[in-house]
Amino acid sequence: MYKEINQRMTSVDASEKFPDSYIIMRMDGFESDIGTVLFTGKNKNELRAILRGLENQMFCGIIEGVNFGRNCIGGVVVAHG
Repeated sequence: MYKEINQRMTSVDASEKFPDSYIIMRMDGFESDIGTVLFTGKNKNELRAILRGLENQMFCGIIEGVNFGRNCIGGVVVAHG
């Protein structure tokens, strides 16, 4: 199930405010980190369908809430040889 939000913030703020959601955001520009949260939802495929149906898709994308990264392993790998 998705929700329409329509709230301006940075992508980092959106990821923190909606930690367990996927988020459709329209950024202000190509290199901007500020934009408008359009929709949030638990199902990425559902949000992809909404994104494809938007009349104006320019600068829009799907970002993940911070809790989606908690199970990934990240960092730098250093090889000793």
